Amino acid sequence: MEEIFSYGFRVGHPRFFSVIPSPSCPESWIGETITSAFNPFSGSQKAGTGVCAIEKSFIAWICEQIGLPSSAGGHFVSGASVANLTALIVARDQMLGEKMWRRERAVGYISDQTHFCVRKALGIIGFSDRNIRVIESNSQYRMDATQLSRMIDQDLKSGNIPFVIVGTCGTTNTGSIDPLEELAEIADKHNIWLHIDAAYGGSVAFSKTYKGLVAGLRHANSISWDAHKWLFQVHGCGAVLFRERTHPLKSFASSADVLASIEDAENLLDPWNYGIELTRPARHMPLWFSLQSLGMDKVDAMISRGFYLAKLVETELRKLPHWKIISPADMGIITFRYVPKEKFTPGPDLLSSLISKRLEAEDIAIILTTRLKGMVCLRMCTINPRTQDCEIRQVVKALDQVAKGFEHEQSTGNTT
Repeated sequence: MEEIFSYGFRVGHPRFFSVIPSPSCPESWIGETITSAFNPFSGSQKAGTGVCAIEKSFIAWICEQIGLPSSAGGHFVSGASVANLTALIVARDQMLGEKMWRRERAVGYISDQTHFCVRKALGIIGFSDRNIRVIESNSQYRMDATQLSRMIDQDLKSGNIPFVIVGTCGTTNTGSIDPLEELAEIADKHNIWLHIDAAYGGSVAFSKTYKGLVAGLRHANSISWDAHKWLFQVHGCGAVLFRERTHPLKSFASSADVLASIEDAENLLDPWNYGIELTRPARHMPLWFSLQSLGMDKVDAMISRGFYLAKLVETELRKLPHWKIISPADMGIITFRYVPKEKFTPGPDLLSSLISKRLEAEDIAIILTTRLKGMVCLRMCTINPRTQDCEIRQVVKALDQVAKGFEHEQSTGNTT
C-alpha cells in the first residue's frame, strides 16, 4: 500500500500549487483515524446518536458563521460535486414541482467561470444545454449581473421559467467572487432560487480577518462547501447548507419496512431523509476534532497565510521584466504568464505549458496551466500554510530562469 500511495502528486506538499491543493492538517488525520476506528453509522439518529447530535449542532454553528438565519440547516457530504447535485435537486423540486412542462421550460444560469461539476449536476437532474444559460464574466472574472438580468428578461418574454442562479464564491480559475449581493437582488425580484458554490471560498467565513469578503453568502437559498480545501481536512469532508432546513425533505424523505422501528416518524429527524445517502460515514467528526484542537485564532492565521502567500507571488513577479499578471492575487490564487521580449515562435500559450512541464520535470514545483479569455496562463493556489516565504521566492526565481532558458534555446536554435 505504501508503494501504491507513493505514485501521484503529493497534493499536500508545500510546493504543490495546482488545482486546489489539499494541505490537510495533522489534527484532521488524527480525527479521521479515530472516526474510522469506531466506524459509526450517521444515517440514523438512533444508530449514531452521538455523531448525529454533533452534526446537527455543528451544522447550526456553521450556518451561524456564514450568516444564515436560525431556520437554516444541512448535512455533510463527500464534497462539492455531491453538495451541488443535492442543492440543485432541491432547487428543482421547490421551484418547479413535478409538472414536466415546467421542467421542460426551466432555465438555470451559470457563468463561464462556474465549476464544471455544476453543469454535470444539472445534466444528471434532467437539464440539457438548452436549459442552461452561460453568463460571460467581466474583466475581474465575476459573473456580469447586468447581462444576467437581461438574459432573464429575455427568457421570461419567451415563456421560459428561470428557476436557479448559480453564483460562485471563490472560482477555481482565479479565486474571484461573483457579485453575490446583486445576484440576490435579481433572484428576489424574479423569485429565483440562489445557489452559491462556495466549495473553495466558503472557508473564508471562518476567518475573522477576511470573512467580510464572503458576507454575500448569507443571501443564499443553498450553499455547497468543501472543508477539505481551505479548512485543511482530509478528503471527503464537504457540506450542503439550506436557508430552510426542511426543504430537502420534499426531495429525499423516504422509508422502508426494515427501518420503521428506528425512525422518528413525527419529526423526520434522521439524516438520511435530508440527502442522497442512506449509509453515511461521520464525515464531520475530523473537522469537529480539528477545530476543537486548533481553535479559531489558529484557523484564522492558517487561512490568512494563503492570502499573504498569493500576494507575495504577485510582488515577486512584478519585480521581474516580461511577466504579465493576468488576474491579481485574489483569495489565495494568482494567474500570470511570461511575455518574451522577442517573438517566441511557438507562441506564449505554448510557452506557458512548456514552463509548467519543465518545473514538474525538474521537481521544482507543480504549477499547472489554465485558460482565461482565450489565453493559456500559469496559475498558483497558495493555501498551504506550511509553504515558506523562501520557497515562494525560490519558485518565482525558477519560473524566471526556466522562461529565459527557453528564450535562449530559441535564440541559439536549440528549441525542442
